Amino acid sequence: MSAKLYDFTPKMIAELKLLYPNTHSRELAVHFNCSYRKICNLAFQLKLKKNIEWIRETARKNMLDPNHPGRQSCFKKGIIPANKGKKQTEYMTPEAIEKTKSTRFKKGHRVWNHKEIGFERITKDGYIELKVAEPNVFKLKHRVMWEKHNGPIPKGYNIQFHDGNKLNCCMENLYIISRSDQLKYKNSLIVRYPVDIQLAIRAKGALNRQINKILNQE
Repeated sequence: MSAKLYDFTPKMIAELKLLYPNTHSRELAVHFNCSYRKICNLAFQLKLKKNIEWIRETARKNMLDPNHPGRQSCFKKGIIPANKGKKQTEYMTPEAIEKTKSTRFKKGHRVWNHKEIGFERITKDGYIELKVAEPNVFKLKHRVMWEKHNGPIPKGYNIQFHDGNKLNCCMENLYIISRSDQLKYKNSLIVRYPVDIQLAIRAKGALNRQINKILNQE
């Protein structure tokens, strides 16, 4: 097969769109029998992006490799930076210091990835976090929504989702529960059983506690 871009059939392009977000481009080059550069060029034309979670996981695995080039440039434990505890004038010439002034952050400058208040992101646990203040103050969206309509959440209470979907933060889907009740009725090992069996297990536990109480008094 020729490696030219125009030799990619609609079927191949559809397959590339499906595989690209979670597959290394070099593997795709082998799969489509073309060069790595061709894959990159076609992905650019089609505006394809790698999945952010795939990128993070791939980077994490790569850094676990002791022979990875990135590990060779990491500070080793016990190494002391040459400029530690020194003033800038002690390790840079006046000319070098002057050159740095043009690239320094100016007062009030915002970095390229600055997020405005109201920006949302997904945590590794699957919850939505909402930016509520500068510089980078984030809160869980479902808790923000609850407090907006009902006021502060009492200490020892959590906000949960009726349908179990952590991304569904509408008020109709939220309810408040104490952590003790949550542990007892939601996260307990016995919730896997039918209700009648749960009641029997709790009754047995209460009976055992009473028996132990009497025995200890004797």
